[in-house]
Amino acid sequence: MQTISIRLLVIVFICISCKPPAKESDPLPDLQKKGIYVVNEGNFQSGNGSVSFYDSAQKTVTQDIYFAKNNKTAGDVCQSLYFYENNFFLVVNNSSKIEILNSDFLNTNTITGLISPRYIAFSKTYKAYVTDLYGKGVSILNTQSLDIEKKITINYWTEEILQYKDTMYVTSPKSKYLYLIDVAAEVLKDSIDIGFGSSSIAIDDNNFIWLLCDGNQSKSIYPSLKCINPVDRSIVRNITATTFNSLASKIHYSILDKHIYWIENDVYKLNTQNINSTKDICISALGKTFYGLTINQTNGDIVVSDAGDYSQRSTIHIYNKKGLERESFKAGIISGYMLIK
Repeated sequence: MQTISIRLLVIVFICISCKPPAKESDPLPDLQKKGIYVVNEGNFQSGNGSVSFYDSAQKTVTQDIYFAKNNKTAGDVCQSLYFYENNFFLVVNNSSKIEILNSDFLNTNTITGLISPRYIAFSKTYKAYVTDLYGKGVSILNTQSLDIEKKITINYWTEEILQYKDTMYVTSPKSKYLYLIDVAAEVLKDSIDIGFGSSSIAIDDNNFIWLLCDGNQSKSIYPSLKCINPVDRSIVRNITATTFNSLASKIHYSILDKHIYWIENDVYKLNTQNINSTKDICISALGKTFYGLTINQTNGDIVVSDAGDYSQRSTIHIYNKKGLERESFKAGIISGYMLIK
């Protein structure tokens, strides 16, 4: 009898522990609901970039909502997605465009004249600052007229970007500098020597700027996590990796627990309120290929994409702030950027 009871307990435990993936839903979801928009890059030069939508309340996922709403594909390498002034801005990297979509994801306009757009930061003056892989600079887009009004030259690949006060901070994976753009004058005003290869950026509640830097093996510069004081532009923290294959990417700040989170094979976190804090593993990859990450600023959930072998559909894992998985769902191929709305 005792053996049977133990077996029953094991079976019950296994059933409770198994979290079935979200159900695939009707191809036309209600996008006014809260959920997660997953940007799927697709395979390079295959034109199969897409966007998946996860309904947080119904726990259902709809694949390729761009095609479902517009009866055409989004393009080649969907890179990032933003919601600004009641419109979505979908950046399609290798198609050299930004698709403008209304709140129901219907295509209303297309921005061309870019080379290989990556990420956007929006200013209070209705301008969008667009970084570029091959464009060697940052393009300034008027979000009302949808005209590209100006290009600020930076002779390197420009990547993630954010604004603090009157300055845009621009990362550059192939440069030793973090670049500073004056928003009022719309000119490059300065740069900060950060070692090499800044790629991802975030800002905390104390207005300190956090950078992930890829380093440069040929120059013996290891990847690192840096914290910059924007007032005097000094580097106040510098946490260096011990190997060149740390694959650090996608840094985000959680306003709830005051930690920064990033991918470094596993998901790490660090307390920004303690100058002596050390980085800790929050979520172990355990064979997964963590590729994209974001934080739900409402409940502290950590949302991470597993790109697998980069040819099959990705899996999106949702963990609570303690690092315990509670939901997962399938998305498209190479899921990277994620927007929680």
